[in-house]
Amino acid sequence: MNQIKEKMLKKEKPLGTFLVMATQSHIECMGEFGLDYVIIDTEHGPYDTENMISLIRGAERAGITPFVRVANTDHKEIQRCLDQGAKGIIVPMLNTIEDFKRVVSLAKYKPLGNRGFAGVRSNNYGYDENISAGIETFMKKCNDEILVLPQCETVGALEIIEEVVQLDGIDGIFVGPFDLSISLGVPVQFDHPRFLEAIDRILNACKKANKPAIIYAGSVEATKDAFAKGFDSVAYNIDASVFINGYKRDISEIRSI
Repeated sequence: MNQIKEKMLKKEKPLGTFLVMATQSHIECMGEFGLDYVIIDTEHGPYDTENMISLIRGAERAGITPFVRVANTDHKEIQRCLDQGAKGIIVPMLNTIEDFKRVVSLAKYKPLGNRGFAGVRSNNYGYDENISAGIETFMKKCNDEILVLPQCETVGALEIIEEVVQLDGIDGIFVGPFDLSISLGVPVQFDHPRFLEAIDRILNACKKANKPAIIYAGSVEATKDAFAKGFDSVAYNIDASVFINGYKRDISEIRSI
């Protein structure tokens, strides 16, 4: 079962983080933090398929749900993440309803989409018990459990968000606040009325469609604020930033002695 989906169905508030510099060892340590999920960032991060697999394995061992942010809507980008065991995908820079429909087509098996099948890591190389029960059973389970979470981070996506959340196969919306604010013409002005109106619009659309809304937050206070606004989950910061801030704080304290 997808533990993040289960938590959100129970109205719990799962907490994740982005990975742009992590190794498998880092994720094993993250198992001690109480994180619910990690997002392996192949859009802005340096990861290819091999080290993405290592990070997915590390997350599984640590009891953390692995998601992947893909670079775009290319077939290979989406297929490789799901085939190797990602429990959800975050898809950036979408603008039209056709963009969102393409994501569903690539990420979901029939009848929702047209995802290709092969014996790969995510299905135990063809020996998944659900496959033995019938390929239709397997495909339905994957469609139910894999979370397709396109980003709303452009004006184009915002203007059609009510239509997007009604699409079968869209499991929720992930808000990218930095790029959304830039697209709105108010870069990183997260208290600007235009940005706040956009956030309210996204939240309202998700609630009406009974689909979760998730957002990135770069600080503890922003994370608390996002939960207070009604977001169902927050991806708190990125590993590199937490690493830098932690060492800066500790070294500053040591130097002050």
